[in-house]
Amino acid sequence: MKKSLIALAALAATASFAQSSVTISGALDAGVANVKLGNSTSATNMASGIHGASRLRFVGVEDLGGGMKANFWLEMQPDFSNGTTSSSGLFNRGAWAGLSGSFGEIRLGRQGTNTVAAVCDVDQMGCYSGFYGGGILFSGQGAPGAQGAALFAANPTRGGSAQATGSKLAYATATGAIGDAITNVQASSTGALNHANPNTWSADSTRYVRAIRYSLPALVKGLAVNATYATGQTLATGGTEGNSTGIDANYTNGPLKITGAYQKAGAESSTGASGELTTVGAIYNFGFMSLGAGIQNEKASGTGLAFTKADAYALTALFPMGATTPYVKYGERKYSGGSLGDVTTAKVTNVGVRYALSKRTYLYGDYVNNGATVTGTAQKSMTSAGLVHNF
Repeated sequence: MKKSLIALAALAATASFAQSSVTISGALDAGVANVKLGNSTSATNMASGIHGASRLRFVGVEDLGGGMKANFWLEMQPDFSNGTTSSSGLFNRGAWAGLSGSFGEIRLGRQGTNTVAAVCDVDQMGCYSGFYGGGILFSGQGAPGAQGAALFAANPTRGGSAQATGSKLAYATATGAIGDAITNVQASSTGALNHANPNTWSADSTRYVRAIRYSLPALVKGLAVNATYATGQTLATGGTEGNSTGIDANYTNGPLKITGAYQKAGAESSTGASGELTTVGAIYNFGFMSLGAGIQNEKASGTGLAFTKADAYALTALFPMGATTPYVKYGERKYSGGSLGDVTTAKVTNVGVRYALSKRTYLYGDYVNNGATVTGTAQKSMTSAGLVHNF
């Protein structure tokens, strides 16, 4: 249940305040998971966000008149296991402001990539299952381009090249002063640790940083189109490099939904690598079951890359039975070219069930396994059970 707060309405008697509102909502996930690694070790722990990241969001809307509204979104990720928030930043799941009206909508700030929307459409459960809530988005294995990489990616990974170069420590050692690292930070990154340790930034985040997103108005019934431009950053000079562009669209007509996305990640001077990512898929609801299918192709160019081409596919199925919803998901990802060679790094099988206690609360049981070769501390399988409450 969403709880709306009329912003300052109780304290102010002006009409403008009465037209502003802030909505507090979110999802809380707590459970127990057993994880088995490629080195045959395993561990069982209580964890937060197993079936999907716990989240707390604040969404604001002000009616400006004439059909125009001012909007903002701030979303954080609380951790029930220790009471902290995500190491990727206070509002790592979203931080943007914008305007909407008859012209469509424009948003500025940190927000989901164009591809993540299409992938989670095909997933059918918002990518809430599998290895720590990745669904078909992540296989829970290593970094892109490494052994055990993602099943479906949310950003072009530029052939597995570094997401950022340099470090604040190196800068301080060389100059004797605390300051920005002499580094390049690409637009498709986690966006949290740029001043502490840029090298820890994820090259396969589900978010853009420094992004401008435009959503077209509903010109055709059932059709939604969004385009995004996000800038990279050269911290030493304040310039822009490694920019990203993307577009996604989905069309719904009765039981059929078609979805797709394209993203391009430009090169920056430290690595010279660039990448493209194309995703297409469809979902059809037969009534007794809902079937989804999607394919993804990634291309990269540059020197010294782990791969130059990657292909993935996934199939998903839900079987609604009243309060109980079993599901099954399967997908594979293969790399070729580059130092990695021709290798299948993900053969992900995910089965599970949800049981609704109410419209907002459900129990889940889930099992996911990667049938590809997995070694060391990479995750081989995960069995989990827990509770999700939406509010």
